[in-house]
Amino acid sequence: MTELRTLDRRSVRREVLPPVLAGVALGMAAFTADLVPEAVGRFLAPAFSSGFAWAVVAIAVSYYAATLGSALVAGVGTLAVATLTYYGLIASLSRQWLSGSAPPPDGLGSIMRASAFWLVGSLFGGLVLGYLAHVFRTGTTRNAGIALGVALGLLVGEAAYTVLYIAFVWVGPMGSFVWTRLGTAAVQLPLAAAAAFVALRLRQPPVSLRVFLMAAAVSTVASIASWHLIELVRMTL
Repeated sequence: MTELRTLDRRSVRREVLPPVLAGVALGMAAFTADLVPEAVGRFLAPAFSSGFAWAVVAIAVSYYAATLGSALVAGVGTLAVATLTYYGLIASLSRQWLSGSAPPPDGLGSIMRASAFWLVGSLFGGLVLGYLAHVFRTGTTRNAGIALGVALGLLVGEAAYTVLYIAFVWVGPMGSFVWTRLGTAAVQLPLAAAAAFVALRLRQPPVSLRVFLMAAAVSTVASIASWHLIELVRMTL
């Protein structure tokens, strides 16, 4: 009985610790990327404070989960812990609160609404990413190709939406903020392609390249539309 309890504890630790540790590290890295000067932040944001970065970490943690259930838990847990860490640091350690000046009337309320919004996003996004990671690791050649293609579309969605929005919708001046967003997007796209390339090389047996490309194209279009809706909601928070 004692041995069974010990094994149960070890099993729980193996399932819980990776998403918790990854989530805390991801949230802290994203917060740090927001604090550094803009000249440095534009290089850190794609790797630590973007939809691409958070999705890659969630997929990586979920990929090594033993079962589908643990992969789903890993995906949700990683993103949820990262969200709580990131907004917890904003509320407690940001310069706005440490300066001693009075915060905006709805400053804390805005943080709470944003964290609630992204926690809901963590639930749905984590389930999707966890499922895709598990299917890519254990599925057939065709299903693994679909999973990787959908994942690639999700990874490039934010960057592709940013480029299209600035190219065809944005009517304001091309200031430093806009160029920073373009620069961040320009870095995310090759990083996503590199991640997919590594996954294609590591997967044995190899996936169907034709299925992968078709799934990636459809997923990218859907992901761009999703980021449009996300940005509309974010503007109201």
